[in-house]
Amino acid sequence: MRLGVIVCPACKQVKGVDLSSKTTKCTRCGKSLQLSKLKILYETESQEKLRQAIGVMNAKIDKKPVTDKKFFFNKHQTK
Repeated sequence: MRLGVIVCPACKQVKGVDLSSKTTKCTRCGKSLQLSKLKILYETESQEKLRQAIGVMNAKIDKKPVTDKKFFFNKHQTK
C-alpha cells in the first residue's frame, strides 16, 4: 500500500493518507480533499516512515528544529 503525507490547504493540518484513495477528509477542519489536487510531500510503503514524516512536517510547520535532516532527501522512498 502506498502512503503519503499531505497538508490541508485550509487549516495546515499534516495528514497521512492512503494514496490509492481519491479523497480524504481533514480531521481538523472537516474539509473534503481531492488527493489529485494536492502536493504529496512524501511517499512510502512503511507505516513507521509515514509517522516519522508526519512528525517532521509538524516540526517544520511549528518552526522547531528537525533532528533527522536526511529524512526528506528522497521524498519517494519506498522502504
